[in-house]
Amino acid sequence: MAKLFATEAAQRAIDRAVQLFGGHGVRVGTKVEALYREIRALRIYEGASEVQKVIVARELMKARGAAALPRVTTRIR
Repeated sequence: MAKLFATEAAQRAIDRAVQLFGGHGVRVGTKVEALYREIRALRIYEGASEVQKVIVARELMKARGAAALPRVTTRIR
C-alpha cells in the first residue's frame, strides 16, 4: 500500500513540476525532465497502479476472510 501511495504522490508532484516549468520542464538535460523519466520508469517497473490496487484489495479481503477476488493476469501481445 505504501509503494502505491508513494509512487502516485511522486507522479502527481512531477506532473505539477512539468506544468510549472512549461516547455523547460520537458527539455532534455533539465532536472525536471530527468525526474519525470525516472518516476515514469519506476511506475512501470513496480506495475500499473490498477494492478497494485487489486493486489491490496485481495490481501485486505483475505485478511477479513471475504470471498477471493478473481486473479488479474496481464498479457503482452
